[in-house]
Amino acid sequence: MTNQGEIARAVVSGAAATPGPERTAIFEAVRADRDGPVTRLLLELTDAEALRTRVAAIELLCELAEFGQTWPVVGEHAEAYLVDREPSVRVAAATLFVATRDAETVSARLPDLADPDVRLAAVTALHARAGTFDETFTRLLEDGDPAVRVVAALGMLPVEGLPWAWLQALNEAISADLPAAVRRGGPGARNWGSAWAWRLARHDHEDECQEIVRRLLADEDPHVRRVGLDMASAAIRLWRTAPVELLPALAEVAAGTDPELRAETLRVLRLSDELWRAAVDLWAAEGGGPVPTGEPAAPAPIEAVPDLDAVFAARRPPGGRTEVDAWLAEQPIEAVTHRRRVGRALVGLMACGGLTERQGRQAMALFEHETVLKYELAGVVWRHRGALDAGIGDRLVAELSAVAGDRYVGEHALPVLADMGRRAVGALPRLTALIEDRRRLPVNDSTAEAEIRFDETRRAQLVVVRDRIVADIP
Repeated sequence: MTNQGEIARAVVSGAAATPGPERTAIFEAVRADRDGPVTRLLLELTDAEALRTRVAAIELLCELAEFGQTWPVVGEHAEAYLVDREPSVRVAAATLFVATRDAETVSARLPDLADPDVRLAAVTALHARAGTFDETFTRLLEDGDPAVRVVAALGMLPVEGLPWAWLQALNEAISADLPAAVRRGGPGARNWGSAWAWRLARHDHEDECQEIVRRLLADEDPHVRRVGLDMASAAIRLWRTAPVELLPALAEVAAGTDPELRAETLRVLRLSDELWRAAVDLWAAEGGGPVPTGEPAAPAPIEAVPDLDAVFAARRPPGGRTEVDAWLAEQPIEAVTHRRRVGRALVGLMACGGLTERQGRQAMALFEHETVLKYELAGVVWRHRGALDAGIGDRLVAELSAVAGDRYVGEHALPVLADMGRRAVGALPRLTALIEDRRRLPVNDSTAEAEIRFDETRRAQLVVVRDRIVADIP
């Protein structure tokens, strides 16, 4: 779609704001020519008579802005709209202004903008350009609007090397301004809690974060408690200790009479299986509680560490090894075109009596490649050579313990370490460190629940592997 009339209709109708061919065509055209005809058309639409069209065009331009890159032709228009007669245009333009203008212009203009809603939108947008506007954040700590001061203080928290006294002062300033600021901040204020927690995590201020959560959850203002719940959800996602430390405060909010707060608290409690189990036990011990009908009484069981023989058996060739042996004999030692098929065939053959000498060399050749297949074959290498070759055994311990906490290859490493028993004693320091770490294992999954579930599952599996190794030591 390159017809300007169609583009204009897509912006006016709202089609350009949602995934679809119209939006894709606009993005492709602007990427091809940043200051070309489509960009100029969008700038014309920012002056349209209909307010909705003006705001839609500005918001679309903001999405088209490239991270960390100025866009002068657009930024100049955005700067002009900061004092537009329409409040919604001013607020939308603030984000576009921050995204497209140079740091010097933004820093000079922002603190002096008269409209506090525009300053709030702009200082919120500054968070996407962290490290560039530390001085601007500092100036805005003295802003006349409490919401602006809170967001500016949150922007200062991630600064590297910030003295402890400064961190304390910023936390105290946010706490003092929060009751007034949260009402000014609108729906977006609910996310301040998680932003606060993640910034404290950069300095590893776990205890400070949890203390702030408890204080917010005990506040009389329901708006402040909502920020506390948002902060609690982030703390539970970040630290393994948070479920234990925050359960009493969360349980008290869940027992309250506010149905919205109660529902949100139950959602936070269900983020962690360990936390939910503890909450159910607490309410049962108290003779009832706020658990609604139909809620699950317990989380799903933790997935066990599979036995290495079971791993091999799952790949066992259904027709036996005769055909597989013949096919592998046709493949070179250094497999290139059928690596994955060769690797899986080798794993399956371990359930059919093991590998021939040539197949063992094929396994070692694949094991040398830094791919997921390397770790899938670790058990094959261990059973075929590791028990007889101390060098291979030591290498397996070092490489497998290094990835024991990994989301994708750790699941292949753990059964091998468990099978190695006393020969994996060198893995104990790494396994123990992963088990005892107060922070959750790093993973990027689809939801907070999935990330926490992974950490709790993997930690339980690590305990099993560690205990098997220790039990095998004479």
